[in-house]
Amino acid sequence: MFLQEKVCDINRRLKTLNAISNIVIWGAGQHTGKLFEYTEILSYDVKHIVDMDERKQGNSYFGFTIQKPEKLSWEYAGAVVISVCGKEAQITDLLRNHLGFSGQIVTLYQDNECTPFYLLYDRNIPAVRYFGDYNNWSDAYNECRGYEDEVILNTVIAAVDKVIKGEAAWERDGYLFYEQKYVYCICAAILKCAVQNNNRGVRILDIGGALGSTYLQNRRYLSDVRNLEYIVAEQEHFADYGHQNLEDGILSFIRSTDHWEEQEKFDIILLSASLQYISQYEEIISKIITAQPHYIILDRIIVGDRMRICREDVPECIYESSYPIWIFSEEQIENFFKSHYKMIEKDISSVPETPCFIDGRAYSRYYVFEFQK
Repeated sequence: MFLQEKVCDINRRLKTLNAISNIVIWGAGQHTGKLFEYTEILSYDVKHIVDMDERKQGNSYFGFTIQKPEKLSWEYAGAVVISVCGKEAQITDLLRNHLGFSGQIVTLYQDNECTPFYLLYDRNIPAVRYFGDYNNWSDAYNECRGYEDEVILNTVIAAVDKVIKGEAAWERDGYLFYEQKYVYCICAAILKCAVQNNNRGVRILDIGGALGSTYLQNRRYLSDVRNLEYIVAEQEHFADYGHQNLEDGILSFIRSTDHWEEQEKFDIILLSASLQYISQYEEIISKIITAQPHYIILDRIIVGDRMRICREDVPECIYESSYPIWIFSEEQIENFFKSHYKMIEKDISSVPETPCFIDGRAYSRYYVFEFQK
């Protein structure tokens, strides 16, 4: 649901206030401010604003004085608009059973809605967006263009070419950046591994690493790591292009379908914004455990309060496309490798994101797992 659609829904709910006077708004926070900005609530006869927070009471708020609920004469109130997302039931109980209010109560959300309307995607602002709660991967996939689209490969090729020529500092998903920015959380893990190996070498497998974006972005920072091997496992068309055009003695490419779990041992297996796009992610996890790297790093992985299957839409200003995506739960992430690994680090990801759904939110995270002998 877009912001605009929810605003229309709220305005529809507010229409029940026609011909009602002496309306009270419950809540003097950001939500009410956004109601004033986006909806038609001020076209009705709003007379009072109340809030349970004693720090707000008595203060001026958009021309109203915030009042303590117990001090209001509720017998004269015509209706109450509850402007607190996710607490409608508690506030309704308080109004009916403790404050004796018997008039009309207007709620702005259904029972399963827990995200304030102003956090929903604005249809008029280009952004990476996550939609849906699909029943299965196929349903989501059928509505997407997919990572195998040749347009995406060509966009990434053009971007990487500019980075190699020094015309841009780095790229991500084909989008160019012109000021250097290192991914310190990933670099720190690589440097730690190098120290543990007495700087004799670090062998890294980057699953879903495009045309070596993470390596190219951080190669200067990692230039003192001796015998660094950075291997990217990608889909056939990416891997073949990289193998033919980009290998440099450190960076190399293999196909994702290769039996890399049977190759020489990896020190680090990195999945940066990749695991959630793999339909058979259990197979990849199984192969990683078989490979037994010292460290497993997950970066830019979207995690929510429950598993969802969504469609990710990429705006035209980057490259217009869409992908099916898993949004895992925190518990799933912790359980993926627990049989052989210990989670030693958890943080916000190198690229913070907070996808908002009408019934919940998700967050972009960073994890490091270490092999336990």
